[in-house]
Amino acid sequence: MHIKNNKMGHKIDLAIRIVIIFACIAYLIVSFPAYEPIPQMTSKVNAALLNGIGIESTPYESFLIVSFKNVNRIYELSAECSGLILYAMFLIGIFVVPYFSFKHRLIALLFLPVLFFGNALRIMASVLVGYNFSAKSSEFFHDTFGQILIFVWVILCFIVWLKITKNFPKEKMEVIK
Repeated sequence: MHIKNNKMGHKIDLAIRIVIIFACIAYLIVSFPAYEPIPQMTSKVNAALLNGIGIESTPYESFLIVSFKNVNRIYELSAECSGLILYAMFLIGIFVVPYFSFKHRLIALLFLPVLFFGNALRIMASVLVGYNFSAKSSEFFHDTFGQILIFVWVILCFIVWLKITKNFPKEKMEVIK
């Protein structure tokens, strides 16, 4: 939708981008402090994944209750842990840059579920570390490797999106004689 010499097209594109950015910001403000429904959905998906591999777990609002060998552990899936800021930053990054077409921005929206499930797998990995080792190991994994994993996941998703939409910068190769 972004056309260089079409002022009306540019204004519509700019208006859509501004609406999307303000919608992200409005969601963060209006849904504070619970940020429903993202932490709750994350809890339900993680419970389903863990139950699927034989680890009894129950979602309760933004909490995940996991039956460990001798004790139940409760994981709180805060807004940060559920990836809310991650999704907002991804969307804002996509909609702030003026040179992407509207079609390409819509394709970027398809990556939100990919980011969501990548984050759910990160949380599941943290729970598995706790299940197999200790609660301290789970916390350490979550705070270190888990953060690195999700950061790398977001960058990979962004790069894949750039490649799919052919927006990835290309270097001109010089022929050396």
